[in-house]
Amino acid sequence: MIVDVHYHLIPAIPQEMVEHLVEDPMRAAMIMGESIDRETIIKKAFEAWPDPTGEKLIASMEEAGIDFTCICAVDNAANERLTPEVAQAQNKIISGIADKYPDRVCAFAGVDPRRPEAVDMLKQCFSEYGMRGLKYHADHGYDPGGSESYKLLEIVEENRGILLTHTGPLGPPSRCKYSDPMLLADLAVDFPDLKVIAAHMGQINWRPWAALASHQPNLYGDLAMWDAFAFGHYELFCRELRDLIDFAGVSKVLFGTDNPVFSVIKPTRNWIKLIKDLPVNSPSGIKFTDDEVKAILGGNAASILGLS
Repeated sequence: MIVDVHYHLIPAIPQEMVEHLVEDPMRAAMIMGESIDRETIIKKAFEAWPDPTGEKLIASMEEAGIDFTCICAVDNAANERLTPEVAQAQNKIISGIADKYPDRVCAFAGVDPRRPEAVDMLKQCFSEYGMRGLKYHADHGYDPGGSESYKLLEIVEENRGILLTHTGPLGPPSRCKYSDPMLLADLAVDFPDLKVIAAHMGQINWRPWAALASHQPNLYGDLAMWDAFAFGHYELFCRELRDLIDFAGVSKVLFGTDNPVFSVIKPTRNWIKLIKDLPVNSPSGIKFTDDEVKAILGGNAASILGLS
């Protein structure tokens, strides 16, 4: 079984936002050594990213061989266009897609804890929309372990949900101090039953995540955005992945893509194949087992999500 725990379902997106968001895949293309110009990426993104029905999601899963996907929305209270009504409409759309494909998809709500309406929004997402978790992009400017966040995390824990929260540096306007994995340290104390997935595991800053995950039973991390270094600096990727597994344990590592953002650069099936081939292709002195690969690609996530 292959499970993607980190997919951004984007019902609609204006051209100017596409032009802003392509900076991340452009950086990934540079790291991978892919020669692709900005206008080509924008064109591919504008065609691939908007998906109000989920049909593109399912097609991409079929093409890549992914069995189950956790789709998420992203909220940002600092964005004037993203009103509470728009944010909740987005949550309702992606929950409807999960309802349409219950054997293939589950949905995480996007709710910014800074909103006065945040508690009511998240309660509705669980009670009426049947969503399975909450997605944070704390680098928008809030502490994922702060008092505003705690009001939402109480709801997530009560509903046996999952928190998927961004960790690791991003370019401006992201406020990277809020994406430090160590900001998640208190969650294991105050919400002992809450499952937390640190998106990207802090990426280059993975050691603080591993230090926490090695001691906290419900802290996990995903490999989204790691494909840039996997394709661009394979030996470095293998060395870092081996080290973080040895520190935190393979059971803490989950497969994620950040799709459809990065699949405009390289097909997801290539990313999956690279991980599958780690036992035979890793550099001298670095070893991965088939059991580790199976756990990362889906076994760990299936256990967390309760998938058969």
